[in-house]
Amino acid sequence: MTDIATLSKPVLQRAFAQFMRQYETVRETQSALLDEIVRRNSGTAFGRDHGFRDIKAVADFRRNVPVRQWTELSPYADRVVAGEQQVLTADPPVMYHWTSGTTGTPKMIPVTRACGAATSTTLRAWLCKALLDNPKLLKGRAFALLNAGVDAYTDAGIPYGSISGNFYFRMPRLMRQAYSNSYDVYHIEDLASRHYTLLRFALEHDCSFLMSGNPAGFRAIFELGDRMSELLIRDIHDGTLSNRFKVPAHVRAAAISDLNPNPARARKLAKAKEQSGRLRPADYWPNLQVIACWLGGSMGHFAPALRDWAGEAFHYRDIGYMASEGVFSIPLDNDTPDSMLALHSSVFEFIPEAEFGRPDSTVLMAHELEAGQNYQVVLTTTGGLYRYAINDVVRVSEMRGNAPLIRFLYKGGNVQNLQGEMVSVDHVMAALNAAIGPLGVTLRHFQVLADLPARRYVLHLEPTETLSHETLTALLTVFEQELARQNVNYEYFRAHGYLKPPRLRVMREGWYARIMADHLSGGRTEAQFKPWVLVSKAQHIDMQVDEVTLASSPSTH
Repeated sequence: MTDIATLSKPVLQRAFAQFMRQYETVRETQSALLDEIVRRNSGTAFGRDHGFRDIKAVADFRRNVPVRQWTELSPYADRVVAGEQQVLTADPPVMYHWTSGTTGTPKMIPVTRACGAATSTTLRAWLCKALLDNPKLLKGRAFALLNAGVDAYTDAGIPYGSISGNFYFRMPRLMRQAYSNSYDVYHIEDLASRHYTLLRFALEHDCSFLMSGNPAGFRAIFELGDRMSELLIRDIHDGTLSNRFKVPAHVRAAAISDLNPNPARARKLAKAKEQSGRLRPADYWPNLQVIACWLGGSMGHFAPALRDWAGEAFHYRDIGYMASEGVFSIPLDNDTPDSMLALHSSVFEFIPEAEFGRPDSTVLMAHELEAGQNYQVVLTTTGGLYRYAINDVVRVSEMRGNAPLIRFLYKGGNVQNLQGEMVSVDHVMAALNAAIGPLGVTLRHFQVLADLPARRYVLHLEPTETLSHETLTALLTVFEQELARQNVNYEYFRAHGYLKPPRLRVMREGWYARIMADHLSGGRTEAQFKPWVLVSKAQHIDMQVDEVTLASSPSTH
């Protein structure tokens, strides 16, 4: 699939049909990939330590290679980063994807040429199907919230950076030409300055395609555009880039050389703000077709709020199940987090969520899964991760033949337990969405605290507007009822007094921004920001401005 953005619909259909043939033989496709990985890397240090030359089948591989966490694989990875050859893979890494992970411990994930090729194939298949479903996807420009592809270099001279930054280079050439800004803009370190500069370029154009990971990042961009509308309009009118922001000299010089005064566009933006009362993408990007972002897990909560800014005409498109370790799935439809495993990219194994960590746990291949069940994911990649427990829980939405459609739910272990109720992120997400929807409430962020000393759950909210005490009480009441409906153990323990009534705390505007600032101050990137929503310790509780407590037992009726 090369330069698929310019292909006709029949050619796109044939190309995607050819790609999808691997899903007719899921077992054989995965077995062949495993055989190739084992054979190619049998002479590496890891391969010798684990008897790769003796592995003839999946059962041999499982017997020789235990399921491992990152801490158990990191000694091998550290040797690779130090420059040692033939440790995890026969092919040397061409770069590393780095991430702090959810534990805050930095990881350097080796990326070989085979990894890069698999990611490119996945992204091209993603774009191919997205174009088939949304033919006008690239009629306008593409606006992408990404990070720099290269942040620095190891002592051995190998570059490292975020996986999102490398999307820029993995997309087809004509897709890269459709971006509303040059790649240099992603090297602006100050987040507010990067966002302003991205908008400064994007507002010159009618963008039809928006892409990021975290949908909350788009909301922050839209709010910034409205807040800085006068400055943006002035810059567009004059052909300038405001000196108010921290933009490196070489980026500023390149930007200014690309900018020209555009009074007509400035007048159009000013008129749109005057008519709407705020500057919204629904007005300045009227032909928006798709917003691509995560729709599953806790991130999916933030996506619906984008309608208030961008209108009703566009479709959401999940960007797939991915991490610094790779891109592992391809959504097949608009407006759903369900996606097909990228069988060409990695060998996938699955352990039923309730059995994970047990020495006798069931281990399944992709074709052996069941619809409606939750699983922990175990990966074997072309980059040298062997039976790596990535600590992600996915749900199988359905089986199409022998191919599972999955959706990401949450990181493994993201469950709170005060009395034995085992409340998960999935439970609180469903309960909160049921509570805020009928009330028309939109949130910048929320966290549910499991307060062990008080034996209660506490819902922390940063709403986008001031809410009355009556609305807050109604919201908390429905949240409580729905949480009981989602989790029968919670209902039982509340009804019998083992758990106390929940509380709701309203947090001052800026709470989410402060949490984001904490994340960035640790040297992490914006794309790595996946805020916790089910916690044992709430963040910045000094920003509380109101509180509501329920007294009654929950009712599911």
